[in-house]
Order: sequence, then structure tokens, then C-alpha cells
Amino acid sequence: MAEQKGVLIRVVEAISKKLIDAEKILTELDSMGDADCGVGVRRGFEEVLGVIPELFRLEPGDLLKKIGFTLAYTIGGTSGAMLGTGFIETGKYIADNKEPSPQDWVKAVESALDVIKRRGGNTQVGDKTLVDSLEPAVEAMENITGSRPAQELSSADNKKDMLEVLQAALNAAKEGSDKTIDMVARKGRASYLGERSRGNRDPGSLVIVLMFEAAVEVLGTV
Repeated sequence: MAEQKGVLIRVVEAISKKLIDAEKILTELDSMGDADCGVGVRRGFEEVLGVIPELFRLEPGDLLKKIGFTLAYTIGGTSGAMLGTGFIETGKYIADNKEPSPQDWVKAVESALDVIKRRGGNTQVGDKTLVDSLEPAVEAMENITGSRPAQELSSADNKKDMLEVLQAALNAAKEGSDKTIDMVARKGRASYLGERSRGNRDPGSLVIVLMFEAAVEVLGTV
């Protein structure tokens, strides 16, 4: 597989384009909230596309933190804080590791999830947020990497292992996002609607699905 930094930048670019294209559907899904999710996400990831040339000068950890701060500053609101936190905390865990193993990536995303949940006011699965798709995705990744001896997943360039991990994450994220349709929102502005928030997919959960989808698509071509 190509150098991880190059692949990572391709993933970031693919995620950005996919989420920019999803503006309309995210806005529609957020109609019971602030109705600004689609616009904010588009604005944030357009900014990320603009800084991609800078990313080639950074190692993976700093690269991810750069993206996180860019999103936090440009999206604004809860979406900006949560998505920004996700990238920043993932970058902090990776730190100066230039070739993280699949296990390293899973632990990094797990660390990010923990901080996202705390920053969201101890957000849990069932609150109808992005955590409903991200936490099952992390658990699915852990089930794969945790079931194998470390030496079997020690190669940072093992495309097959990483693709399998990401595909499992995508499947779990989709299932988690689907479950939010029948949930009553317990966080954010949509929570003010009570039972009326039922019947609508949480837009944040779809953002997570689209991120993993983009990553799987890129890993399938390198």
C-alpha cells in the first residue's frame, strides 16, 4: 500500500467531497434542529479542501489536528465542536507515529470517541447523535483488531487488514444510524421536540457513515 500519509490525505479529500455533496440531505435531516448542519458541514469541509496542499508538509498526527481545528473554527456550533474534536483527538493519539498500525488507528478513534462523549455532556448511544453510529463503529473495529495476535496486525501498510477494519466500521455505523430514525432526541435543539423528533434520522450519525464510506472507497483503490 502507498505511504500512509498520502493515503490519509486521499481519504480526507474523499470525505470532504462526499460531505459537501451531502449538504442538501443533511439540511433536510436537521430540519427539526437548527437546520444548519448541511451548510455548516459543507463550509467546514470546503475549508479542509483548501488546506490540503499544507497537509503534505505534516505528519499524520499533526495533519489530523490541522483538519480538526479547521473544522472547529469554520463549522461552528455542536457539529463543529464534535467533528473538530474527533479529528484533533485522533491526531493527538497518533502523535508522531508516521506509520500507525490498524490497532493504533482503532485506539486513536476510540480515544476520540471518549472525548466527544464527554464534550457532549456525557452523550450515550440512544441520545440520537453521531455517537449512535460512531460508537458501534469503534466497537466493530475493536472486535477485529482485538481478536488477533499483535504480530498479525503489526504492519502499518497492511491494506487488507485496514480495509477489513473500515468495512466493519461502516457496516456498524450504518446500522447505528438506521436506529436513530426511531429514537427520541435527548441532546441538542431537536430534544426540545420530544416525541416529535422520532421518525427522522440524526444528521450527525449520517456524517459518520459517509466518512467511513469514503475511507472504504479510497482503501479499495490503493
